[in-house]
Amino acid sequence: MNINQKCINELRLMSASVISNANSGHTGSSVGAVPILYALFKDHYFFSPNDSEFFARDRLVLSAGHISALYYSLLNLFDMGVSDEDLLKFRKLGSKTPGHPEYQKTKFVETSTGPLGQGIANAVGMAIGQTIVGSRFNAQKANIIDNYTYCYCGDGCLQEGVGMEACSLAGTLKLKNLILLYDSNNITIDGKVDISNTENVAKKFKAMGWRVIKVSNGNSYFWNTWAISRAKRSNRPTIIIFKTTIGYGTAYAGTNKIHGIALSEKELIEYKSDLLMPNFTKFSKEVKDYCFRTIRNNKIQLERWKRMYCLYAQTHPELCRQFEAFIEDKEFDALSLLKNEALKEDMSTRDANAMILKEIMNKLPRLVGGTADLASSCKAYVKDLGDYSAENYKGRNIHFGVREHAMGAICNGISLYLESPVFCSTFMSFSNYMMPAIRMSAMMSLPVMYEFTHDSYRVGEDGPTHQPVEQLGQLRLIPNLNVFRPADANELIYCYKMALSENKPSAFALSRQILKSVTVGAKNISRGGYVLSGAGSSDVTIYATGSEVALALEVKDMLKADNIKVRVCSFPCLEVFEQQTENYKQSVLEGSKLKVILEASNDNIWYKYISNKDLLININKFGQSGGMEDLDKYFGFTAQNISKQIKNALKSI
Repeated sequence: MNINQKCINELRLMSASVISNANSGHTGSSVGAVPILYALFKDHYFFSPNDSEFFARDRLVLSAGHISALYYSLLNLFDMGVSDEDLLKFRKLGSKTPGHPEYQKTKFVETSTGPLGQGIANAVGMAIGQTIVGSRFNAQKANIIDNYTYCYCGDGCLQEGVGMEACSLAGTLKLKNLILLYDSNNITIDGKVDISNTENVAKKFKAMGWRVIKVSNGNSYFWNTWAISRAKRSNRPTIIIFKTTIGYGTAYAGTNKIHGIALSEKELIEYKSDLLMPNFTKFSKEVKDYCFRTIRNNKIQLERWKRMYCLYAQTHPELCRQFEAFIEDKEFDALSLLKNEALKEDMSTRDANAMILKEIMNKLPRLVGGTADLASSCKAYVKDLGDYSAENYKGRNIHFGVREHAMGAICNGISLYLESPVFCSTFMSFSNYMMPAIRMSAMMSLPVMYEFTHDSYRVGEDGPTHQPVEQLGQLRLIPNLNVFRPADANELIYCYKMALSENKPSAFALSRQILKSVTVGAKNISRGGYVLSGAGSSDVTIYATGSEVALALEVKDMLKADNIKVRVCSFPCLEVFEQQTENYKQSVLEGSKLKVILEASNDNIWYKYISNKDLLININKFGQSGGMEDLDKYFGFTAQNISKQIKNALKSI
C-alpha cells in the first residue's frame, strides 16, 4: 500500500470511528469524500499553520456540512487546531467538533453550514470578496490577494435553488478563483438521485459559464489532485465532478442506508479489516510525518508571501497603507450625518436611506452591496461608486439579479471574507425568500444589513402579493437580529448608528411613501423605544413604529379637542429597547389608563406590552389592490377611525 493510499484509508477509518464513538453522524460521505479533500489538503490548500485568520489564506467551505467528521479528522491530521480529545467529543455539548461546522467555534471553519446550498452561496460571496480586495490592492508582480475559494458539495446541494442561483451569478462574474468540488455519488437520503433529478449537471454548469472537469474515478488521489491543479489555472469558476461511492468500503457502500448512520462496533471492526488496518485506533506516525510535509510546505509558501508583501510595502507604500487601513476595523459615527439638513425634510425612508447610504459608503471603503434587480425601486444604489462586474471588480454596487435566495447567503460570504458590514435590498414582502440566509447571518453574528423597502400595505396598487403583513413579525422572531422600522429620516440615522455599533445583522423596514419628519430633536432614539410626545401621566399612550408614528401624532392632536391626554412613543427597534434597564423600559411603558399599539403588521410580540383592557390596532388579513388613501380606510388606519376606537375603549375602562 503506497503512502497516499495509507493516508486515505486512515482518514476513512478515523472519520468512521469518530462517528461510531458518538453513535451519531453521517458515515456515508465522510468516508466517500476522503480522496477529494485529502488531495486538496495535501497539495493545494494554502493556510498559515499558526494563524487561522491569515487574510491571504485559501477558504474552504463545506456546503455539505454533514461530512464534518472528515473535516475534523483532516484538521487533526494536518495539525490545524483539532486534538485527539476534540475528536472524541464529536457532537458533544460545548465541544470544538459540533455535528455541523460552526463559525468561530472551530479554527479554520470559514462559515457555519448545514442547510444544503447555503454554503455554495457563501463561497460565491467569499470569491467576490477576494476579487474586491485583489482588484483594489494587487500590483504588478505583487498579487498579495490571490487566494482560492474551494467549496465541497454533494448531490443535494446542487438541487437547492439557493446554490443554483449563486452559481449562475458566479459564472456571469467569471470568478476564476472559485472551485466547486462536487462529490457525485448519485445518492441522497431517500435513494438514488434519479428518483427526483435527471439533469445533466456538466451541461448545466457549462451553460452558466463554468469550466467543467470530470474525474471518473474520484477514489484516485492522483486524478483528484491533477483535476484541482487544472482548475486553479482556469479563467472562470470551475466545477470538478468527482464520481465517488458513498460509504466506500462499508457493507452499505453505494446505498442510501449509509448516509446518516454510525457503524456499529462489529461493522467498524469489519471495516478496519477490509481496509487492511485491523488495529487502527489513531493516525500512524508514518502518516503524520508524511502529512507534516504539507505543513512545512505551507510555512515555506507563507514566508514567500511575506517576502513579497515586504517588497510590495517598499515599492507601493501608499497602496500598502490603503490595504492595511482597509482590513483594519474602522469605527464610524453615523450621527455625523445629522449635519445633512436635507434629512429633516419630509421624504420616504427609502429615499432617506439612499442619501445616508451614499454618505456611509463614501466614508467606509469596505462597504459594498446591492439589490435583487431592484436598484431603481429600493434605491440602495450609489451611482458614483460604479457597478461590480466581471470587467470591473472595483465597482461597489452589486447586481445580484432576481435571486433573493442567493443574495442574502452571498452577502454572508462577502461579510465573512471582508470581515465588515455589507448590505442588500429588496421589497419587504420578498424577505421570505431570504429567511434562511438571514437566520445564518444571525447565527454567525455577521453585520449584514438587510434593507427592505415597500414596508406596508401602502405600496398600494401592486396588491396583496407586494403588501407585507406577516414579514415584520417573522423577522423579529429571529434571535440576534435587530429589526429597524424608522419613523422618518432622522430616526433612520439613529438606526444606522445602532446597526453599525453592534456585530450582528440588521433588517431595515423602509417606506415607499413620503413620511412626515416628526422626530428631529427627539431624545433616547438610540434606546430603541422612547417617548416622542407628551410627558407625565396621560389618559392614553400610543406605541407606534414607522409610518404609523406620524399617524399617532395626528390622533393625539385630534383627541386633544376632547381633553384626552395622549403620549406617543416610537419604537424604531424593539430588540434594542429590550436591552435597556427595567427602570427605563417601565418609564416608557407605564403611566396611562389605556395603551394603544399602532402598527401595520400582524406581529403578536406587542401582546407582551399590553393587557386585555388595552387596544391593539394592527392588520390580520391580506391587502387589496388600490390607492394608499383607499387602503388606509380599508384597513382602518385613519386618524378618525383610531380616535373613535380609543374613545370607545376609554369608556369601557
